[in-house]
Amino acid sequence: MSLSLRLRAVLLFVFFAATLAFSSDGKTLFEQGHYRQLDGVAQDRLQHNPNDAEALFWLSSIYDAFGDFDRAADYARRATEAAPGSSEYHCQYADTLGDKALKAGVLGGGIPLARQMRHELDLSLQIDPRNLRCLQESMGLYEQAPVIVGGSKAKAREMLQQIYQIDPAHGARAEAALLQMQKRPLPEIEALLRRSVQLNPRLYRALIDLASILDSDGYRRYSEAEHFARQAIAAEPDRAAAYVYLAVACARQQHWSDLDAAIEEAQHRVPDNAAPFFSAAVALLDSNADLPRAERYLRRYLTQEPEAGAPTPATAHWKLGLVLEKQGRLADAATELRAAAAEISGDPAFKKDFKRIAG
Repeated sequence: MSLSLRLRAVLLFVFFAATLAFSSDGKTLFEQGHYRQLDGVAQDRLQHNPNDAEALFWLSSIYDAFGDFDRAADYARRATEAAPGSSEYHCQYADTLGDKALKAGVLGGGIPLARQMRHELDLSLQIDPRNLRCLQESMGLYEQAPVIVGGSKAKAREMLQQIYQIDPAHGARAEAALLQMQKRPLPEIEALLRRSVQLNPRLYRALIDLASILDSDGYRRYSEAEHFARQAIAAEPDRAAAYVYLAVACARQQHWSDLDAAIEEAQHRVPDNAAPFFSAAVALLDSNADLPRAERYLRRYLTQEPEAGAPTPATAHWKLGLVLEKQGRLADAATELRAAAAEISGDPAFKKDFKRIAG
């Protein structure tokens, strides 16, 4: 074998070994939100043990993230049956029941599901009274549920105070979530998120929530959003959300070299999630800036399956159509909107765009 062939063989071995090591660490994949990769790991473990509670829990989280709440609840229930002493699994079951209840509505069976959710949350807190996730879920249920299923504003505040006692940084973030449920002004929510970040500068979700607000159309404080997105990346460089907000901030400010660097780093650290491409493209579309770049990013986004929570291919085709329209390429724009029509034709905004461009 020639030297070049031997070198290629070594490089391929290193690449596949690294991929295998990354993909086999289910806990890391779960914590970082790499759900598409985690699905394969979980399914493989269930092949060897159908009662693997952790794998069942992972699959529940995956289906929940992708919006399949029936399967999510089923896998969560099975996880609690396989490991009835796990506070986290009961909390996950409660979460999926809550999602099902919201989807069903009061008239569609939501009330029994909310009661079952309350039961699972109680079980979770009996096992671990310091489960922060469960305490916040309980806070949300008490705040938003009708009295008939145990809703209580006073109990919501009690749950919040328990979170503060356990971890003040999480408490400030939980209070920000509570104010958001109450539709309070954004500056109040922002102040609490800043407090959370001050208390724990590496609390990823608080950093992301803050960057999201600062990136929003209501704020447009992009340099600050960029700062907190970079802080989140420094805390957890292998999660995608921070790159999304960083890409938006750079695109809105038309900092092209910084945007290139952000996209390149995102591709390197989270290659399975192309959401930064989509978000940057939409920011450029909204700003009417560098439309060829926006087109390039959307076409790149459409080359791979979206991760959980990321925009659908139909949405990407829609936005690509709008980019092409702005470039005067109406026939190409119509083609993209027709590619999206089967999935999102009921969206009023899409209907308006479709009629204008392809109708």
